[in-house]
Amino acid sequence: MATDKIGIVTVTYNSAGFLAEFEQSLRGQMHANWTVYCIDNASADATPALLGAMDDPRWRITLNEINTGVAAGNNQGILQALQDGCDWVLLLNNDTSFDPRFLEQLLEGCRSRQWRVAVPKIHFDEPKGHIWYGGGGFNPRRGHTGFHTGIGEPDEGQFDAVKTVTYSPTCAMIVARDIFSEVGLMDESYFVYFDDTDFCLRLERAGIQIGYWPEATLIHKVGGSTGGGASSFTAKMTSRNRLYYLRKHFGTLAALAWLPVFLVYYFVEHGLLKRNLAALKASFKGTFSYFAMRPHEPRLDPL
Repeated sequence: MATDKIGIVTVTYNSAGFLAEFEQSLRGQMHANWTVYCIDNASADATPALLGAMDDPRWRITLNEINTGVAAGNNQGILQALQDGCDWVLLLNNDTSFDPRFLEQLLEGCRSRQWRVAVPKIHFDEPKGHIWYGGGGFNPRRGHTGFHTGIGEPDEGQFDAVKTVTYSPTCAMIVARDIFSEVGLMDESYFVYFDDTDFCLRLERAGIQIGYWPEATLIHKVGGSTGGGASSFTAKMTSRNRLYYLRKHFGTLAALAWLPVFLVYYFVEHGLLKRNLAALKASFKGTFSYFAMRPHEPRLDPL
């Protein structure tokens, strides 16, 4: 698989503080047959200038005039990678860092287990050595949302078993090119958040396994580009998208049944526990804005 070409899709938005470490991680990869398809979503900081100064010809940069969202940005990059004949598409956040064998190890996992989708073990940037993702799945008792196994635990090797999973964030997911013609691209209506949950559920329903290969590891600066879980933006988009996801995949009655449960949760989480009234208000606003959403999930002809 040393000849396999990987198209690395990354979406930047005010990412100037992350690009140097991300670029350095990529430049040092032992598997050198890759191209970055970097989609910048109208960054207002130094990101466009830094991207313009990249001296590696393997970087293909698109500067959007408006912020189209992560899902649409990923689709732009995926389509470019497929048109260039890449064998694999690696969806990869740029607020990450990884060692020189990262790409090689992901491909080794796919080759050894005949996986067409694979993900690494992921650590928090801080506290160092703590698990952010050690596997995952869907939890019907929490609105069929995705969960992370081991989140927050010190990594003592307890999540080093190779396995298949049903859910993983797409901050680091390698996907064989033919997958997209089978299940479609990312649903752009999400903008950000839950687009990965949606994609993983479509993989599961199509009978496509996600391989978890813990020999490949990644450090993720969680929430680096969106302000993290305490921001009003995150609160609004999360509350809106989880109900849209439920309605899309489980029906209108499921979304309506979960709506009051989520409202109580936001009141307790943001209002009582964290005293974050801005996030509470944004959560309520997001909850009632999902009604207007419609699927925008581009389909591809068989590749």
